[in-house]
Amino acid sequence: MKRRTFLQAGAAAAGGAALLNAWPANASAAALGPAPSTPFAVGVRRYDWRRGSRPCTTYVYYPATGNPGGNPVSNAAVAAGMFPIYNFTHGYGSSPQNSLFIIRALAAAGFIVPAPHFQHDFNDVNNGNTSRDVSEVLTQTLALNGTGPLSGHIDTAVGVGVSGHSLGGMVTHGLLTSWPDSRIISANPQSCVDMGNPSSAVKAKVLFVHGDQDPTTSYNSARQAYAELPPAKAFLTFLGGSHTSFWSDNRFPTTVVDWARWTMYGDTAARDRLPGDATSARTRWEFVPGSDGPAGQRYEAENSPAVCQGTIDSNHAGYSGSGFCNGTSAVGAYSELTVTAVAAGTATLGVRFANGTGAARPASLVVNGSTVATVSFESTGTWTAWSTKTLTAALNTGSNTVRLVSTTAAGLPNVDFIDVR
Repeated sequence: MKRRTFLQAGAAAAGGAALLNAWPANASAAALGPAPSTPFAVGVRRYDWRRGSRPCTTYVYYPATGNPGGNPVSNAAVAAGMFPIYNFTHGYGSSPQNSLFIIRALAAAGFIVPAPHFQHDFNDVNNGNTSRDVSEVLTQTLALNGTGPLSGHIDTAVGVGVSGHSLGGMVTHGLLTSWPDSRIISANPQSCVDMGNPSSAVKAKVLFVHGDQDPTTSYNSARQAYAELPPAKAFLTFLGGSHTSFWSDNRFPTTVVDWARWTMYGDTAARDRLPGDATSARTRWEFVPGSDGPAGQRYEAENSPAVCQGTIDSNHAGYSGSGFCNGTSAVGAYSELTVTAVAAGTATLGVRFANGTGAARPASLVVNGSTVATVSFESTGTWTAWSTKTLTAALNTGSNTVRLVSTTAAGLPNVDFIDVR
């Protein structure tokens, strides 16, 4: 077996073209869990992007206003809130429109899903061109947060997720290995082959899905790719399954959606549902846990040299340390922590917070004096219910200031600590 060249045009000619991603007509969206608390209608907009001379036409699916269920609505109004990005790349001879079974489930669950429409070329997949195209699509999608109808609705701080089936799965694995994109924190390669050695530039939780009797893409090759990756990681095997047979099994979208919720929203309830989502007499579920939240150094919001524009309180149970920052209810009020990085690079920041109001509290993430992202701290239901928002930011070697700045008169949520790794 050779990496990056295992799947060739001959496989498609031998029948793979009919198999590589033509979703069943009776597919329906998966059941959705608590984060966000209710499913959304789904909207879609087309963008004719390019990477140099290469077309990257992309259909961006997103949570929309209106009643959930049904087909995506072109140019529908965006639902209130901020949502993370989770890409999907289709397989050979298919399209986003033929992949709605999984795309619609992700968008209805609260994700922005950029789905490029490629005229797949095996050489471009194997030499990294298509993986680089997806990186460009991710960049262009993130930029939509600054202009147009999606402005203010994309969570640009948390990182991005990527997924895909068959050639799209190979493209996805390529972004974790040979052509890495360091923005990726979650991935779901489906029916893929091994595209190279894991890159140290990518810190992602990865879920593989594959049928163990797949005649088109080698199950053993996907197992090799899984074995090489560090945790957290999981493998959902459909016993006796072919290249596409799991599409008709609702365990597939349900598991993928909960994986995305856990890894992108920090929804531990979704993580805890995964064994039940995936397990049956016809499946095998394997899970290797990693650090569930950012490990490394913890910085308490109440301890000097931290600065809290407000008061240090201890009247709501469940906090860490001796208290938490209860910020002033004003635009510009902030909670600032000084953190240390042993080397320059991208760090993961786990902000533990509570928001007992019924509305999200938005903030700017300011690192070393520069605003690097906008963040939405959703309601946690009560002031004693604490949650962790996972963000990413570039840190300098040594001391860095990390400041959360309220952008509305309601102020910040209560801030407990920031974990940095």
